[in-house]
Amino acid sequence: MMLEGSILYKLRKQLGADPPSFGVYYKNTLVALCHALEDHILTCGSPPLVLTAFQRGKWYAQEAKRYRQLAMHSRQVLIMAVPDSGFLQPDNPANLTQLALSETDPVSVEWHLMILAPNYAAMVMCQELGEAEYGPGGRPQQDVERKFYGFWTFEEPLVRAAVDLTLDHIRGYDAKLTEKLENELERIDAEPAGSRSDLSGVVARVVTYLQSSQQQLVSLTRPAPPTWEEPDKLGTNLTANRLQAFLRMAQRIDAGDVSNPQASLQVSSLVEVIGQLMNLPFGRLRRLRLAALLHRVGLSEIPGTLIDPDSPDTLKVLAEAAGFAGELLRSMPELRSVARIVERQYEWWNGEGLPEGLAGEAIPLEARILGLAAYFQEWLVARGERPVCTPSEALSLCETGAGGRWDPQLLEQLANMVRLMQAGILLDPLQPKVGTGQWLLHAAAMDASEESTVR
Repeated sequence: MMLEGSILYKLRKQLGADPPSFGVYYKNTLVALCHALEDHILTCGSPPLVLTAFQRGKWYAQEAKRYRQLAMHSRQVLIMAVPDSGFLQPDNPANLTQLALSETDPVSVEWHLMILAPNYAAMVMCQELGEAEYGPGGRPQQDVERKFYGFWTFEEPLVRAAVDLTLDHIRGYDAKLTEKLENELERIDAEPAGSRSDLSGVVARVVTYLQSSQQQLVSLTRPAPPTWEEPDKLGTNLTANRLQAFLRMAQRIDAGDVSNPQASLQVSSLVEVIGQLMNLPFGRLRRLRLAALLHRVGLSEIPGTLIDPDSPDTLKVLAEAAGFAGELLRSMPELRSVARIVERQYEWWNGEGLPEGLAGEAIPLEARILGLAAYFQEWLVARGERPVCTPSEALSLCETGAGGRWDPQLLEQLANMVRLMQAGILLDPLQPKVGTGQWLLHAAAMDASEESTVR
């Protein structure tokens, strides 16, 4: 239960709902997420405003050296915690401020990291479970197993809303400090954003840190076998959070595509319908849907050449991005088959595609479906001076590639789908109703036996 007066409580009340991917996180997961986001500060070249809450001073003391380094690459850094165990450090940089929280302040049970720069934003915001919420066993003995409600995001409006709430909260402690930080916000707003920061490296780092934190957790908490079962539960939690990193990246790319902001969701709905018409088994269908959600994660920006989806330059850029996406996704063993689908989406039926020139049945079926669905969906939006196509017009454009770019049998299924849509028998798959949180749950449930069937 959220503590009234906490930043997370106020943010949820302001939103009128839970933020995206709101859930329960283990402490070691939060440490991994924060370290990945902090590392980006050191390399992005765009100094941010950084606001953090550490609960107790002893937790900050463990990170004090790191934060002095982060301050060298930031505009201002604010550290909030209840002052115990050496919280106040004597050798802080001028732009690093520590704020001692009251023991009774609801923020003292929260874990925050807010990063706001002109060209990117990131945030982890959580609140520890209360004593009663841990259940009969009470708080866990191992510190890394402590649990927190919360979420993390790259969505700038959410980060900005949280920053504003935090500054309003600290006004009661130090009005001059609040004014100083508000001035930094004004400078950020006034500074040209330039190109959006490429967060693909952050996502890869998140995955790496989460994998490492899982290994550390198992080594720290595993008793003698065969009584140990908890790593499986913790492993599922960490797998879900690694997948969240990729899904957040996909969301960010789509959000930056003003012409086609629902591309990944719509393509995932299209491939599901085509897969169902072909009677794909549930496991393969689930992987195909996830591949569709992640099929653009290799794009740092949307190529302007998408005005003409048939342009050789467009195909080259997209195929290279798909290859990069495959490298990112393969960092998770659970996503190896999904990576294979994404990498092969630009292969052509006649062998003239990229990256390997595979032909016919040598191209994975799921990759053939994904490539066709993504191409079809792109024609359904207006881009530049290119007008929007109706589904029938988009289908006709696809059919010009029958036997060349596209598998003729898949085109038949696509035509069936369009006819069913026009007859009102099929709900419009271009109006997806399923949120990314549900996709994540599906993906996190993949087990090794299903994965091995399509390698």
